[in-house]
Amino acid sequence: MMNIQKINTRFKILGEIIVRFRWLSIIVFLVVMAGAAGGLRLLESDVSQESWFLEDDVLMQTRERFEEIFGNDDFCAVLVEADNVFTPKILSGIRDLGRELVAKVPYADDVLSLTDFEFTLGTDEGMEIIDLVPRVIPASPDELATIRELALSKPSMRNRIVSEDGRYTWIMLRLKPLPDVSARPGEQSPELIIGQTVNEIAGQEQYRILNPKTTGLPVINVEKRNFFARETPKLLGISLVLTVIILAVSLRSLRGVVFPLVTAVSAMVMVFGVQGYLGISSDPSMIFLPVFLSLALAIGYSIHVFNFFTRQFLYTGRRRQSLVHAVEETGWPLLFSALTTIAAMLTFVFIPLRPIRWVGLTAACLVAVTWVLVIFLLPALLSFGRDIVPRVITGHPGGRPVDRLMHYLGRRVLSRPGLTMTVFVVVAAICLVGFSRFEVSFDIRRTMGIGIPYVERLDYIGKTPVGSLYSYGVALEFDEPGAAREPENLEKFDRLVAQVQSFHLTKKVSSLLDIIKDMNQVVNAGDPSYHRIPESREMIAQLLLLYENAGGAEAEKWVDYEYQRLRLMVEVDDYNSGEAAGELRRILALGEELFPDARVLLVGSISQFTVMMDYVTRGQIKSLFIALGVITVLMSLVFGSLKTGLIAMIPNLAPALAVGGIMGFAGIPLDMMTVTVIPMLLGLAVDDTIHFISHSRLEFARTGSYHETFCRVFLSVGTALFLTSTVLILCFSAYLASAANVFVNMGILVSTGIAAALAADYFVVPVLLNWARPFGEEAVPALDGPSRAPACSRTP
Repeated sequence: MMNIQKINTRFKILGEIIVRFRWLSIIVFLVVMAGAAGGLRLLESDVSQESWFLEDDVLMQTRERFEEIFGNDDFCAVLVEADNVFTPKILSGIRDLGRELVAKVPYADDVLSLTDFEFTLGTDEGMEIIDLVPRVIPASPDELATIRELALSKPSMRNRIVSEDGRYTWIMLRLKPLPDVSARPGEQSPELIIGQTVNEIAGQEQYRILNPKTTGLPVINVEKRNFFARETPKLLGISLVLTVIILAVSLRSLRGVVFPLVTAVSAMVMVFGVQGYLGISSDPSMIFLPVFLSLALAIGYSIHVFNFFTRQFLYTGRRRQSLVHAVEETGWPLLFSALTTIAAMLTFVFIPLRPIRWVGLTAACLVAVTWVLVIFLLPALLSFGRDIVPRVITGHPGGRPVDRLMHYLGRRVLSRPGLTMTVFVVVAAICLVGFSRFEVSFDIRRTMGIGIPYVERLDYIGKTPVGSLYSYGVALEFDEPGAAREPENLEKFDRLVAQVQSFHLTKKVSSLLDIIKDMNQVVNAGDPSYHRIPESREMIAQLLLLYENAGGAEAEKWVDYEYQRLRLMVEVDDYNSGEAAGELRRILALGEELFPDARVLLVGSISQFTVMMDYVTRGQIKSLFIALGVITVLMSLVFGSLKTGLIAMIPNLAPALAVGGIMGFAGIPLDMMTVTVIPMLLGLAVDDTIHFISHSRLEFARTGSYHETFCRVFLSVGTALFLTSTVLILCFSAYLASAANVFVNMGILVSTGIAAALAADYFVVPVLLNWARPFGEEAVPALDGPSRAPACSRTP
């Protein structure tokens, strides 16, 4: 068992050194801050989908391999809306917009639209490929009506490129493979540049007649980055205001308000500045969590130091001696709290997604830097000032209502242990029921909320006949060249495509089959009954030869030169990761059944999203159990008792149960954001538990009575626990002011989890410690009943 009194003695020596060499601490701090601040300007954001995956991820390797053959699977698109798109002005605008997109958007490959489409037409010699909309756009109503009739006659265009009612049309900009610039600090992601350029071009005055609405993954990522760039500072500002208010009210000191904020901001500058120098980019949707965690912990740690310093300062009147006492009493509990929080955050590395790992590593670094600043810088800053005349402190607390509340709780907490544990067990059982109901899901509408403008626009696009949000690819790789044009394989592929088309999420499918079926119909006088795959290999080869001789190039997007690999593109107008996972599993199962000798592969955005959620689910479970195990071991080792370690885990399980229960009953999904809540709460909850149990053991060694121990603990650290928890709750309650569902959910979940942990610390832990007697048997007889509990002495 570790000797807490000896450890405190060492921290007392450290406190004396800090106060004696206070100017050294301040100078080192200023030098490090000046250096780190320069790195902030080098920080870059990265919202590309690829940045979420590790370099050796199988999905990324598959994507890169097929991009070399077929090009980029992602796209940018513009929805055009008009009363009638078949008018000279609209058609001219579509052509101009398409050409400008191809000319100005980086990594643009080609554009697919009403005015840029391989339109096959039957001739006496066989077929030819023409421009559906001629170079000189006709003004004649009859000619425009002919264009409309031809467009709607093609299944590959009707309700895919243009809606049947002629009100909507789709401009799709297909992209070349993008380079990986993650290793080049200071450069903006190509995906962001693409999304920005598409929005800028479509937003020009001359295209207003088209009522353009942009979408596609690069556009969505730009919109997401811009939203979080506005939302995060706003929420942080609200959080700071609330924090300043609670600090001012509770500590009643200008230093008590300014110094904790200086500590929090300094920790962020140091950590993010170093990341800037190292070229470490971050996803802006994930940065808020370590930022808010750093702010909350800096203030929480500072409150503990202030609490002990203020009590001792009022008692002795000697500033430096009181600061040494504060370091002596709080140094070890804060260090142990920091270490356990760091351990909880580092479990994020078991989730194989870069942004999640970045959150864990960044949060761990922020916690470590925050502890160093609180222990070394805060006492140095507080050491400046005069001594005061000591005040007489009586046994009964007066002054603040929270102090009187702590005195009351300290005397009454063991009065009804049976009722306390019954309530805890019932609430835990209810939470477990809710826990069993929560689902893993990512859905931009559900996660972000329709109230956000860009999400509302995407929702509108998805509900139109031609619009889609995301895409994914299905690739078939045969063992032998030429297998992709065998009638038998194409028929099976057609069955697979039909199955995919029937899925709930599917909006449109595109493949080589569209070209083959269209040509077969064209060479057979446009008879709709021939819109099918020819039965003979020779006929298929002849159609493809006719297509190539006519100058067709679209087939290159769907089959490789050796006819060994086929590709299917699936566009979706909605996304729910749970439903998508089921559909992708069905594709793989059917593909393996139809093509036992071929490889069936999934690539593209939806596949990545779905794999992410699978990683998140498995990684969350793994990180949670690892965090629980590590913290339990640390608690047991430090407190010298497995019994104490297990008791200490109760308050850390309480927030997990509360959060899981709320998510299940309220229908809040486990997604990329909420996945970080439970491990983070473990790190936050353990702070208060360590302080409570550490001081309980220390006071028991002094008093030999569990009743007197808890009475003293509530007076010495109860107020600090209440204030730190209140600050944490207020910090994360700022999320409730957001327009995004994900922030609101985080605010609710984190605040509830912190409150649950505090309640368990206050009520459950004392009862369990009193029952289990992990510190030993009482040296003096305990008095039964609340009225006979000994009064707390105010021994500093």
